[in-house]
Amino acid sequence: MHRFYKAEKLKNCHSAIGKLTILMPLISVILSAVLTNRFFTIDSYNWWYMMLFPGFVSLICGLAGQRDKKMGNRPILTLPEEPKHVWDGKVLYVIREAAVALIIIFAASVVIAAILQKGMQMSFAVNPSLGSQVAATALLLVSFVWQVPFCLMLQQIMGIFPMLLLNMGTYFVIAASASLKSYFFLIPQAIASRLMCSVIGVLPNGLPARPGEMTFSQELLDTSAILPGIAASVIWLVVFWFAGRKLYERAVRG
Repeated sequence: MHRFYKAEKLKNCHSAIGKLTILMPLISVILSAVLTNRFFTIDSYNWWYMMLFPGFVSLICGLAGQRDKKMGNRPILTLPEEPKHVWDGKVLYVIREAAVALIIIFAASVVIAAILQKGMQMSFAVNPSLGSQVAATALLLVSFVWQVPFCLMLQQIMGIFPMLLLNMGTYFVIAASASLKSYFFLIPQAIASRLMCSVIGVLPNGLPARPGEMTFSQELLDTSAILPGIAASVIWLVVFWFAGRKLYERAVRG
């Protein structure tokens, strides 16, 4: 599997994926610093996982998946290996890029927050601790990785732009509503935004998770939701990974 991950990394080393991995997290951080600096930290994360991260994952999945598809997957057929191993390499490569993007948004948020607070004497209305931001970064990775095989699978079925529109549109609508329900863990799009309520104290709508704010309820701060959310995310990852494997093998072999 590691060989195919390295092959995907080499194949895409001069593509737009590397630039997007750096640029898109920085856009989220810079926009929140300029537009909503009193809520800088929570908005950096909220704008990222509610809008930009689904778009980022969709884009890099589309770019990673379309290279072989444009050639009718013929390069895959020439390999003395099963197509499922190529699929595994693609999934691992995109997960790695998603992890790098999350590390960038974490590091940029910490650095710019320090500049705003200490250099420009700004105070934040909500200021999650460094430990909370580390936990948020790790949980966002765990709760988003299911999107990688899901988007790669959709890209094989419908192409990059329909997949991008479908994934971003459904994610935004579902995450904003279903994450507030008790059954959030049954719906993969709802998991990340629900976990962020208790970890960094922000609602899916971007407001602080505190009494009096629209859509707030006390159960949203309950950290007991974290373990079910993690378990459900892993299950969804496995489901989409193996479903995508089967579909990819059929697509390659015609």
